[in-house]
Amino acid sequence: MLHSIPLKDISIRDSFWANHIGLVRKEIIPYQWEAMNDRLPDAPPSHCIENLRIAAGLSKGEFRGFVFQDSDLAKWLEAAGYSLSANADPELERIVYEAVELD
Repeated sequence: MLHSIPLKDISIRDSFWANHIGLVRKEIIPYQWEAMNDRLPDAPPSHCIENLRIAAGLSKGEFRGFVFQDSDLAKWLEAAGYSLSANADPELERIVYEAVELD
């Protein structure tokens, strides 16, 4: 019989995957957060977070960008959630809660 294993009970120790998981945790998740907040000088603005801030009444302005821009945040939250399930990170957790309040 098949049954699911709780995510907290899974640990990846393989050097290949551990390296990639570490890269995602330390580099990609923070980079994407900066990109969604339009804080990368060499990248065009995504307007992702700002659009949600406008929709929540926290900023003034009009929607800009693609209509599916909020999907970037959904995928980022998924990656951050998986990362947090394996590695405690109070700062990332704070940012996740901040983002969830907008969604």
